[in-house]
Amino acid sequence: MAQGFKMKSKAPAKKAKASQKQKQKPKQLSKGRKAFSAKGRKVALAKQDAETSKAINRKNEVEVAARAMGSGDRFFLSDIKVAGKKEIGKNKRQLRKKESKSIKMSERLTQQLNKLK
Repeated sequence: MAQGFKMKSKAPAKKAKASQKQKQKPKQLSKGRKAFSAKGRKVALAKQDAETSKAINRKNEVEVAARAMGSGDRFFLSDIKVAGKKEIGKNKRQLRKKESKSIKMSERLTQQLNKLK
């Protein structure tokens, strides 16, 4: 073969490819920790979710304790017992407040009716 001589191939010519974006592959860990810790906004969201779920759990625990105390059975866990008693008292105060408002309203309406007569 002579130097600088190229034979034409019978295969179709390859077209130039447009530039492609490289796909970002997740980091592979072989040793040590199994996951990367979150950073920035994700950490704040995770903390907020955890705080929300803890608050909901505390509220539910207090409501269950109040129901257990209201049933009249003996209850041995003192911290839950105290929380249940406080919740029962709080519910009674709210009920009395609603009833007193309705009584005041009915009295006021009867007075207005009497004035109209």
